Amino acid sequence: MDDRSTRTSRRSVLASAGAALAATAGCLGSTESDDERPAAYTTPAAAEFDGVVDSQWLESNLDDAHLLDVRDEEAFGESRIPGAYHFPNAEMLDSYAEETPDGFEASPEAIAWTLSEAGIEPDDDVVVYGAESNLWETYAIYTLNALGHQGRVSLLDGGFTVWDAAGGETVSEAPEAQEASYEAELDTGVVATREFVAGNVDEEGAGIPILDMRSPAEYWGEDQRGELDRFGHVTGATNLNFVQSIDDEAGRLRSPEELETLWIDDAGLSPDETAVAYCQTAIRASVGWFVLDQLGFEDVRNYEGSWADWGTLSEDDGYYYTTGEDTGTVVDTFA
Repeated sequence: MDDRSTRTSRRSVLASAGAALAATAGCLGSTESDDERPAAYTTPAAAEFDGVVDSQWLESNLDDAHLLDVRDEEAFGESRIPGAYHFPNAEMLDSYAEETPDGFEASPEAIAWTLSEAGIEPDDDVVVYGAESNLWETYAIYTLNALGHQGRVSLLDGGFTVWDAAGGETVSEAPEAQEASYEAELDTGVVATREFVAGNVDEEGAGIPILDMRSPAEYWGEDQRGELDRFGHVTGATNLNFVQSIDDEAGRLRSPEELETLWIDDAGLSPDETAVAYCQTAIRASVGWFVLDQLGFEDVRNYEGSWADWGTLSEDDGYYYTTGEDTGTVVDTFA
């Protein structure tokens, strides 16, 4: 990943480039006018954040982009962006990491094989897209970072829906397998294990910001999902439902100003703090992980086990939790 010290200068370059493209770039499809393009053809997040691109950028860089499509297999088979390869949800969720009685364990071979078949090597820049901007896209980006991917991994803001609505080129035939070599070198600096979380939590609260990305009802233990021993939230965690970071109407991330209001002003977080996001299975939490990373947080981690793991543990062993309506803190800026 790029050094944090270059973030500000690159943002300025990206913003200037975005303005130039907006003035000079051809549209997606020769007859498409500015008024006919979807609102998220260009996005505020893509102009500001290092790890976000939009359909305007992709139209100009399509021939050089390595693309991963995280939609379901049926949608991928019907229509995809040229050059895109499928990145199946099952391989991201089920095959590479888990919390065990002996601690965190990772087996990234299935994902490494999939990336090799897509012609992707560890230092390649990659763009991930789904139907819009949502869960699986950010979880794929987090996963590649956890695998130690060295190239930049970016989100296509607005996803396939915007690209297609803007008249972007699509194909339906299956892509040919490539013969790249991908060897993962795990970077656990983006992963919060159960022991990392437990080391920062006691019966009085949390020593670092811990963000619960589920609904308030799950956070309070009212919406009980899975066959677990307990329901509620990690003691000291703040609830910030992941959907607040997404502009559902436009199908894209909220603007950088809105995200700063949500995460920094209202949630009271500081970029120089270590922060941990969790949900039920680390997928919703990846939205928080991604947004905080783009906002310049120096150390942000995703609790891979999340509540599906914490809910099986015991306070007797130091895994503290709180349950009950209106307990804890709920940030509901865009609820």
